[in-house]
Formats: sequence, C-alpha cells, structure tokens
Amino acid sequence: MHIVDSHCHVGLKKYEPVESLLSHMQRSDVAQAVLIQYAGNSDNSYIIECMQRHPGRFAAAMIVDPDDNGTQIRRGAEQGFSGIRLSAGILADHADPLVHWRTAAELGLVVSAPSSPQRLLSDEFSRVLAACPDLAIVIEHLAGVGPDEREPYDLFERALRLVAERPTLTMKMPGFGEFCRVPLPFDPVPPLPRMALDALGEERLMWGSDYPPVSSREGYANSLAIPQQYFADLSDSRQAALFGGTAQRVWGLA
Repeated sequence: MHIVDSHCHVGLKKYEPVESLLSHMQRSDVAQAVLIQYAGNSDNSYIIECMQRHPGRFAAAMIVDPDDNGTQIRRGAEQGFSGIRLSAGILADHADPLVHWRTAAELGLVVSAPSSPQRLLSDEFSRVLAACPDLAIVIEHLAGVGPDEREPYDLFERALRLVAERPTLTMKMPGFGEFCRVPLPFDPVPPLPRMALDALGEERLMWGSDYPPVSSREGYANSLAIPQQYFADLSDSRQAALFGGTAQRVWGLA
C-alpha cells in the first residue's frame, strides 16, 4: 500500500526538523507526506528547503500574513507550494476580505482548513463557499472534534452533511488520540471516523498523523496502526484510498 500522511508539521524554532519526520515515516512505511505550516508562522522558508532537499516526497501548504493582498500566495505557489492553510471562514485584513480564498482558487491551490463543526456551519464559511465554489478545501482533524464529543453527535453530523454536499470538500482523519482518551488502549473508540467514512466515502477522506503533536498522544506509529486496525474490514482498494490514494490525488503527489 502506498501510504501518504496528509498532515505533518516541521520546523526549526518549533516542533521537529524534517529528519525526525522522515525517520518516523520510514519505520511506518509511509511513502509521502503533506507538510502543513504551523499556526502563527508565515515564514515558509524551511518548508521550501524541505521540498527542495527531498523532491517528490512532500506536498506543502503555506501560511501568509493576514494583510497579504495575494502577493505572498502567488510567490509561494511559484516556490512549489500546492496549498495554503486558511481557517474555515477566516477573512483577510484587506479591502477584499476573501482575497486569500479567491487567490487560492485562481491559482488552483488546495486549502487545508482548521475548523470546528460550528465554523463549518457559519455564515462566514458559507460566504467562502459561495465565492469560490470550485476551490478544493480539505477540512482538518475530522472538523476539530475532540474527546469531549458526546452522542448523539448532532453538530458533527450536520457538518458532515455540509461537506458531503460539496464535491470539492474533503476531510482529514487524524490519529485517534485526538478524539479518544489516552492512555492506550483506546476503548471505546467513538464512531466519529466511521461516521465520516459513511458520509464522505474513502475518496474524500484521508489519514493524517498530526506529527509531532501526536507524539504526546499515542505516537506516530500508533496514529497509523490503530486506524488501520479499525478499518481492517474494508477492502484493500478502499483502505488504499483512505490511507494514501485520496491524499495523493488531492495534493497532486506523483
């Protein structure tokens, strides 16, 4: 199986250098990954360096300053970024509050979107979707659900319906430590990942470790192994899409 990790962070001033990530990827047979710039950092130079040093191994999403008029986004695309990180419904500090979303759509970038069910259902996000109907948006972290979610998961179901109705929207499934209580073993595992799969299908759902924050939860290897065990009932082709093929297609990884 060609495994792609759709959500990793690297850095020299925060988190870990790329060599640490590559070590974990090798031990877990992860072939490629998507580098997501961490929140609050619009200096994307280290991620550019990582892509240049390891051609074909990574796709990446930049972050730009809130007042950028699109210039930083265009420069980032020229430097190899295939995506940008924009919180669901966030507006720019600019005369056109949607300039970041519109520029991403114009350039054919993928948006990696931190969110919550409430943000996905907000008027601000509806405004983004209306303005950029063809923009590829990947909702991070199962829409931001956490270990405090409780049945009947009404708000999460509403958010899933919204994503399902929009064919340009996909979602990342994190390691289960994001919504299960640690320590291991996770028991019970709430039905949130199965709900996402049922709503979206494996062609619109992709695994992502959230490395290195995952190291303080279940660890990198378990962030992959536990979801693989959970979805062991799926056919080989469905598992291949969920754990690699969907991310590879959406992020343009050859």
